[in-house]
Amino acid sequence: MSKFRTIAVFSYPAEAVVVKGKLESEQVHVFLKDEFTVATDPFATNAIGGVKMQVYKEDFIKAMGILETSNPDLVKYRVEYVQCPNCHKRNARELRDIETARTFAEKLKAVVLSIVPFSGSKNYQCKNCNTKFDVDE
Repeated sequence: MSKFRTIAVFSYPAEAVVVKGKLESEQVHVFLKDEFTVATDPFATNAIGGVKMQVYKEDFIKAMGILETSNPDLVKYRVEYVQCPNCHKRNARELRDIETARTFAEKLKAVVLSIVPFSGSKNYQCKNCNTKFDVDE
């Protein structure tokens, strides 16, 4: 069990360092996972999923509150905050995310969607009512 929670993902380490500075000024300890890998090889950012900004589980609510007030665009696409347009619950999963897939078929579909990003399918699926949707709808 991890004692960290990912609060944001960035394509470049420079973006992450700016937000890290804001959070640390508010006494939230921040860890940047894969920061040096992406800094060394920027083309690897898509392969490894970018620079993941992580905080202790105890600081998660405080950190998300700081992010929401300082830059609301950072939390717009966070899965925990994506609301289903059908049942209005905040229980969605990203279809390209292999970690949240429940069955083998969902894991296989997530792998295919992550390899072929230009598919016309929806990006999110509600775990509650199984409605597939996009955030911008």
